[in-house]
Amino acid sequence: MTRRTRFAVGGALLVVAVAVALPAAVMAGPDGTASVQFGNADRGSTGDVGPGIVLHDASPNAQFNLVPGTAVVAAGGIVTFTVGVAGSPSNKTVPHQVAVCKLGIGPDDVVIANPNAIPINDPNCPVVGPSPPSPLAVVQKQFTEPGRYLVLCNLRPHFTEFKMYGWVNVH
Repeated sequence: MTRRTRFAVGGALLVVAVAVALPAAVMAGPDGTASVQFGNADRGSTGDVGPGIVLHDASPNAQFNLVPGTAVVAAGGIVTFTVGVAGSPSNKTVPHQVAVCKLGIGPDDVVIANPNAIPINDPNCPVVGPSPPSPLAVVQKQFTEPGRYLVLCNLRPHFTEFKMYGWVNVH
């Protein structure tokens, strides 16, 4: 393979890598803010997932994710966390509770003191809101120190069973 061919192939791979990675992270807007959606009721197919709860996503993957998985803001920026989405009465949304962990905490570091309780309540991952957990709420958090912050749903089954967490990168 010639040097020119290697350079062209390397450049093409870089373009593909950026195209794949960029949708996973949302850069801050011009006002230094970003938004993260807790749960997405508009994906999947309709089905019962629990007593009296019919979700748009029978699997229920869409209800237990953060979109985007990574938000990026500058130091001093604000992230708005929207819990649930408005929908028809037959499409009930699942309650969530936003917790933002201290710098350096990863998913494996989260301490679940009482595995029988629903809330995690790790002191290193304080709850931002809503309190009590709600299927529809908007909470905000300002990030002043640069670093990578773990954001999770403070409801144990959502975090442990569905891996409902994401990241805020602060530059």
